[in-house]
Amino acid sequence: MEKKYIFWIIFILVVSFLAYCFFPVINFEEKNSPKRILLFDRNWIKITDKSNEFWYKINLEKNEIEKIKNSLFVKSLLKIEDKNFYNNFWVDILAKLRALKDNLSWKRISWASTITEQFIKNKYFLWQKRTYLQKAREAVLAIYFNFKYSKNKILENYLNNIFVWNNLYWIKTWAKVYFDKNIEDLNKEEITILLSKINYPSSKSILEKSFLEYQNKIIKRLWFSFKNKIKKLKKFKSLDEFPFVTNNYPILEFLPLSLREGGTKISIDSKLQEFTRETIQNSLRELKWKNVTNAAVFAFIPKEPPNPLIRGNYREWEVLVYQGSKDFYAIDIDGQVDVIKSNRQMGSSVKPFLYLMALENWYWTENLLIDLENEYNSFKNSKKYITENYSLKEYGLIRLKKALWNSLNNATVRLAKELWLENVYDFYKKYWFKLDKNPEFYGYSLVLWNPSIKLEDLVKSYSKLLDLKDKNKFLLYKILSNPDNRDISFWVNSILSTSIPMAVKTGTSSDFRDNVVISYHPDLIIWVWVWNNDNSSMKWVTWITWAWDIWHKIAEKAIQMWYIKDREIPVPKWIIESKYCLDKDCFRKELIYKKKWKKYFSRLADNYYSKKDILEKISEYEKEKLGNLGFEIK
Repeated sequence: MEKKYIFWIIFILVVSFLAYCFFPVINFEEKNSPKRILLFDRNWIKITDKSNEFWYKINLEKNEIEKIKNSLFVKSLLKIEDKNFYNNFWVDILAKLRALKDNLSWKRISWASTITEQFIKNKYFLWQKRTYLQKAREAVLAIYFNFKYSKNKILENYLNNIFVWNNLYWIKTWAKVYFDKNIEDLNKEEITILLSKINYPSSKSILEKSFLEYQNKIIKRLWFSFKNKIKKLKKFKSLDEFPFVTNNYPILEFLPLSLREGGTKISIDSKLQEFTRETIQNSLRELKWKNVTNAAVFAFIPKEPPNPLIRGNYREWEVLVYQGSKDFYAIDIDGQVDVIKSNRQMGSSVKPFLYLMALENWYWTENLLIDLENEYNSFKNSKKYITENYSLKEYGLIRLKKALWNSLNNATVRLAKELWLENVYDFYKKYWFKLDKNPEFYGYSLVLWNPSIKLEDLVKSYSKLLDLKDKNKFLLYKILSNPDNRDISFWVNSILSTSIPMAVKTGTSSDFRDNVVISYHPDLIIWVWVWNNDNSSMKWVTWITWAWDIWHKIAEKAIQMWYIKDREIPVPKWIIESKYCLDKDCFRKELIYKKKWKKYFSRLADNYYSKKDILEKISEYEKEKLGNLGFEIK
């Protein structure tokens, strides 16, 4: 055979073998690597310690890897597993030859793997049989990894991927689960047991003959001596206090993280989370006869973004409470379904965005809106869209701030008509509402929010209202935080009032299937949702039953825990606190916020309504109907 053919055959074989070696590395997905997840809440209370399908990787800081490297455990580990770790290049040639000699003489089966090779085996070939071909693959990859990483990084990767059964991997996890200690605090006896577990991970008892034999070898090689002997491992119970938090860990991963004891500190407050869960379950027991079966709560601290150029358009989250249903393990209501990520109807909780648009279009808090039942173009086959309030009452002329807080449908649709539906549609999309159809598809039901979107997206949208240096968002906040504006439907001293005022809005979907309360304050945003799990209507409820009770308890608990503080919100430029005269002689007046040069002419106590305060164009039909209701416009 010609030399060139021999060369090409050898070349193809080498390339094929290298491809065979590197294929598992190239094709490997980190998320498929099983890990154990340890989560601590913001106060370092452990809330999760379990195996989890989500990838959880520990990147040790320099000072921490140095600390672990200098620990007695790691020094012992290297003596047993790879005493020349910091000196060998990729494999220990002499050890390989001794192992080969032993294997051929049938004295014992040995592979003499270095730490690098063991890391490769644990991460990429955990379930592969140990053969000479497989060991050759690991040796080739060891060359690559020794070029790619430093020895300390390889050691870190190795410690991240040691497998000791029970879905336990990372070495610091072992120490916590088996002995409830940090790895640096392990004594000689505990170190001996963990080193033995590396070689016998599936041993059901540490008193098995083979396990004890290997343990004695370790003791002799390390010159360890200890009086007491552990006869049984007391494995700490795997816990998962809040499954919705664990299962939504990818949502929280962009929050500031700190490493501690092999776990991750996240922003959840376990005490507030537990209080929320108990509050939901207690309230739902009282509401069962009203066909209310489920609830969800989402609360987070809004944070200003680090980049001032995007201020007002985005806020980071610091999640305190994430409860996707009344109970993750509830069978009767499919508790594992996370409604926070579900599509639902938003109801009146979206109305503040329409009124914010009005404020940006020269409407002001005391301007009068027309609240009359009327027919509107539905944009569908020339059909008519007819509005009516929940109370079935027409209020004629009503101030903008009252129309918003009392969720008057007639006034809302009439305002949307004045602002043009296409413009409203574009404004909603600016605030992260995902609308995949054109404005005509939704018609005026858009502003009463019959479309379904993710509840999580609604909360994101509310976070954009907290740029209170903006005069219009400041006015909106003052409307929604003032209990006097709730007098028509909710009463001034309703349960929606808390010891520290905050902006609050309620919403109910069509046919009373869903009910929501959402509040926002510079310190905290709280969203509460209740509904019936089979989508049937709730019974004997109003538009604020029953989310308000759950919301009020959680809000007051957050105030008690100092998450919400009583603070003075600075008045933006061009806005002043002024008095609004309700009668001609100004004997009765209200304190309001308004633009410095803005004047109001109506005197509501005298039944005097000025046309100058009505920015909407009044039709002859509306003028006649307003007259029949006793509203005389001058």
